[in-house]
Amino acid sequence: MVKSPLARIAMCLAVLALIGVTALALGTKSNFITTNNGRLAIATKGPSVVTPQDSRSDAALTTIAGNLSTYPFGTFFCCFGNTIAAGPPNFPFQYWVAIPFTPTADASVTRVKASVGTFGGADAGAFRIQLLADNNNSPGNVMKSFIISSEPNYGACCTLDIGNDAAGIPVKAGTQYWIAVTTSKKQTAFAGGWAFNSTDMRSHEIAGWCEGSSTYCGSNSGVWVVGQSGDPLPAYAVLGQ
Repeated sequence: MVKSPLARIAMCLAVLALIGVTALALGTKSNFITTNNGRLAIATKGPSVVTPQDSRSDAALTTIAGNLSTYPFGTFFCCFGNTIAAGPPNFPFQYWVAIPFTPTADASVTRVKASVGTFGGADAGAFRIQLLADNNNSPGNVMKSFIISSEPNYGACCTLDIGNDAAGIPVKAGTQYWIAVTTSKKQTAFAGGWAFNSTDMRSHEIAGWCEGSSTYCGSNSGVWVVGQSGDPLPAYAVLGQ
């Protein structure tokens, strides 16, 4: 018997409760909780309406990297993902995430997509999708920063955040790059999540940036730390020609 989306979410939350998930202070955002270290975001209510992703505008583009599903009602997984936060007052610490990718051919990046949603109350332009160079297997210099002026609520599906660059950003075959979701240091209202993909449940390399007290960031505050995700990667696409 196929269970409803809400039943599946309830089951997942029950499992998380058994392994010790606790909620960080998210103000009045009762529809969202995070794991006890604040790094994973969970929407406690599934979407009441699923908006199918329209990929027709991508028809002329080549996928350089990504993990988005072609299924319009499940482009990514709505309700579990990595926390993205600008820090106080809406979240105890600042947290960003970056994913490495390596093009198989020379290309020009003209569009990026990511499944980022807000817990609510974000300022316009409070976060951005960035294309980063590699620095010794760690996120490096910013090649392009796409400021996102509006974003869906976290837990919704399947609206994506999109950044476009008509001129294109050249990338080389066999060279590693990173796609990152970061927050503006001038905006402090954003707290949300980068939802997991729905096509690959394996653990992959990922980088996290934590800035805050040692309670949350240990001794690595203000630097990128690369490791294995242990969970599915967030959903994204890097497109171009």
